[in-house]
Amino acid sequence: MVGTIFIMIFGMATVSMIESIDDSVKVAEYELPNPKIKLDSVTDKEETTGPVEGLTIADDGLSYTEGDTCTVTGSAGTGLSFTITVDGTGQVTDTSITASGSGYTDGETVDLDCNTAGGAGGQVTIDVHDQNTITISNLGSEAVQLSHIYITLSDTATFMQGNPFQFSSEYSGSNLYIFPGEEVSTDAFPLDSDKHGFAIGTDPDRAFLAVYEHSSAVSVTIT
Repeated sequence: MVGTIFIMIFGMATVSMIESIDDSVKVAEYELPNPKIKLDSVTDKEETTGPVEGLTIADDGLSYTEGDTCTVTGSAGTGLSFTITVDGTGQVTDTSITASGSGYTDGETVDLDCNTAGGAGGQVTIDVHDQNTITISNLGSEAVQLSHIYITLSDTATFMQGNPFQFSSEYSGSNLYIFPGEEVSTDAFPLDSDKHGFAIGTDPDRAFLAVYEHSSAVSVTIT
């Protein structure tokens, strides 16, 4: 009888041990949630509208003041400011941009509006800066908050790395999350030294994405 009871106890213990091993294997095989955000592309190109990179004199006008600070009229853009160089008759010979503004249309010709009265007839044609657009997709099985996704730009030629910035800081859509199977793009945005670590006219050629412990990188397509 004692032997039979011992065998029964041993058998129950063996079954319990096997079940515990099976449970351990199941735990070991279970894949913990892992955000899988892919950095699809980063483009650096001239958009239809944007901040002003250069001004070409379309009409030099007359009676402008040397070194005067000017803006423009007749454009939907805002924030552009520049100083002017003039000849002996007050005709505009050159411009120097002090603020690039935003929302200007590439190729539009606009009128000068300067601080000092008297100048008339001056016009400039606008050339806008290249801007960047970042596209990401969710290849995983869980939604990821856009504000948890960070992008860092770099220039491989100069070994310069920019500042990490939130994807959501350049995105104006209504999404707070990127869901499985979804693709999301930022707005087209100009570079900013303080925010991105690169000046507006530079061309970083590498982008790095990080979210939690996941990362992805692609080359920037410059067109």
